[in-house]
Amino acid sequence: MVEEEYHSVALALRQVLRSGALDGARGFRFRYGESALSVWHIPILTCLLYYVLQKLIQNFMSTRHPPKLKELLFAYNMIMSFGSAALFTALSKILWSRSGKMSLHEMVCSESMHLDGRLQLLYWINYFFKYVELVDTIFLAIRKRKIIFLHSYHHAATLLLCWSQLVEHSAVQWVVIDLNLFVHIVMYYYYAVSALGIKPWWRRYLTKMQISQFVIDLAACGYAYGYYVRHGAGSCHGTVTGAYTGIVILFSYLLLFIKFYYDTYKGAIAGKKLKE
Repeated sequence: MVEEEYHSVALALRQVLRSGALDGARGFRFRYGESALSVWHIPILTCLLYYVLQKLIQNFMSTRHPPKLKELLFAYNMIMSFGSAALFTALSKILWSRSGKMSLHEMVCSESMHLDGRLQLLYWINYFFKYVELVDTIFLAIRKRKIIFLHSYHHAATLLLCWSQLVEHSAVQWVVIDLNLFVHIVMYYYYAVSALGIKPWWRRYLTKMQISQFVIDLAACGYAYGYYVRHGAGSCHGTVTGAYTGIVILFSYLLLFIKFYYDTYKGAIAGKKLKE
């Protein structure tokens, strides 16, 4: 039975709710200009507004005392952790069912993998989450916490990355999304308990997990792009633009997170030893 295709996210969500399962979204296809948040100026303008709002809040708070938001921060971060867990579970379940029928190469490169409406809907929901995650920075600004370049760059670039991979129809994007969701389950839980004054001992291992994530992401994207180049257009579903965008942004993350790890942990330890 051939599913009738449609491009409305709202319709896809209604179908899922009506059927009580993701199978209701098999006919969904993300299409530029028709699906919600798909046109280029929405993520671009959002990122610009994000930076402007960040600076405005910092200027506004410069002469004020930061509010205590312990309960709100705990609730927000737990919601984000559970939301990431729900998406991770739904996506992993589909990937597991497909892994028994497809080779790893087919899962990374085949058009049929990308044309699964259930996956496209989950990709879109993950993309929507990136708008919500910008609130992380707003909370930092309101609380007068230092906002490092890595933080604001990562949030804005990830929004653009998720949009570009949807628009460029990258079959390999599930690798990046699934790993990122797993990391976010742990990361937002860390932020939630930290809001209560608890400082988990495993913070540095969270950073190591993020670095490992980018290494795997780059390996998967590099393979997909390498196969595409070696065998000609169409051998790995997606576009060269999508491949370039993904590889450049992910590589920048890898470098920035390695620097952050060294500055935060290795550099701090070395500095402490010199003082002794």
